[in-house]
Amino acid sequence: MKKFFWLAVIVLLLLTFSDHELLRPYRDQIYGLILDNAPSSGKMSDEQAMRQIQKQFKDLAANWGEGQQQQLDKAVASKESLLVFHQRYCVNRDFNPILFGEPLRQSCSIIDSQMEALTSP
Repeated sequence: MKKFFWLAVIVLLLLTFSDHELLRPYRDQIYGLILDNAPSSGKMSDEQAMRQIQKQFKDLAANWGEGQQQQLDKAVASKESLLVFHQRYCVNRDFNPILFGEPLRQSCSIIDSQMEALTSP
């Protein structure tokens, strides 16, 4: 019982001072993990899918050019823009002068992996 009490005190102290600049990065990482992994009503929501796609795009485009990164940022600005991007460049195979070849294929595979969550009602 004593250990549980001290654990509760430590958790409450962390929550109280979590906005401190030294603890903020760790708090944000924990919140991000919770939001990404916590299921809402059993299925992944479109908001969770969008966050996951944004995170994967950021990791994927870390070594790409600025124009390609901007193109991906513009694509994930909203759910509608992402669906339009997917329809034009992944399904219809329109030519994208900024994203083409392997970067486009990798981007489309990331979107395809989350399409069920994006298109579910």
